[in-house]
Amino acid sequence: MFRRIAVHLDHGVDCPRRIEFCLHIAKAHDAHLTGIFTSYVSPGYFSDEAGLWARTTEGAMEITTKKRSALQQAFSEAARRAGVTESWRQGEGSPAECVSRHARYSDVLVIGQQNAYDLQAATGNDFVEQTLLFVGRPVIVLPTAGMFETLGTRVLYCWNGGREAARAIADAAPLLRHADSLRVLTMDEAADSRIEIETLYEDLAVYCTCHGFPEPEHETRGTRDIDVGDAILSSAADFGADLIVMGAYGHTRMRELVMGGATRSLLKAMTVPVLFSH
Repeated sequence: MFRRIAVHLDHGVDCPRRIEFCLHIAKAHDAHLTGIFTSYVSPGYFSDEAGLWARTTEGAMEITTKKRSALQQAFSEAARRAGVTESWRQGEGSPAECVSRHARYSDVLVIGQQNAYDLQAATGNDFVEQTLLFVGRPVIVLPTAGMFETLGTRVLYCWNGGREAARAIADAAPLLRHADSLRVLTMDEAADSRIEIETLYEDLAVYCTCHGFPEPEHETRGTRDIDVGDAILSSAADFGADLIVMGAYGHTRMRELVMGGATRSLLKAMTVPVLFSH
């Protein structure tokens, strides 16, 4: 069970949905929920009561302080109605630094998929990517579209035998112990490594049994004519997954930036919540 859950809060349009999602998880796990507020104070991102753009830093700070107080009150009231214990944190630094610093005292962090059109969120560039790299905790990223009433009932686990993937399945254990179905997805490997993959999969299946996870079914998909991220999403759709579990940034950040990668693909086009571990 997750005993302490953290959620990133901001002024964005998606924040209320993120709060409701986390309250649902917290109630199911009898967990404490910590709201971590952070947002850039940037003139032009905030408007006053008359709808006029704030033109000074002081004006923007005053507006965001009022909005923050209202959000804190709404968060506390929503938690009270749900019967969930809560706490509030805020701090200095960039949004990714602030959220990561406070989330390290929780079992999992929930954040939203980046939405370039939601200026009110004011998280800055690469907020999600930086948080994945900084926080040192599993991160559930919630897509900007869709309603998700279940989490971890049917789980797709992306496995390549690597470090990040190994961390991911361990980090997802509180969810996997209560899952109904588990599918392990691997990508088509070179012929000389398939025997090794099959042997390692046997060990993975035993690991799942030892920890009380559902007996995993194994699927392999080729990526000759399809992007890795698209292959993952296609598998998730075919399986009816309500959660994808995977390692984040298994290659160096520079290689990911230059060549792309599964992490970046999923962050751009995700359709269900994804639990990332790095």
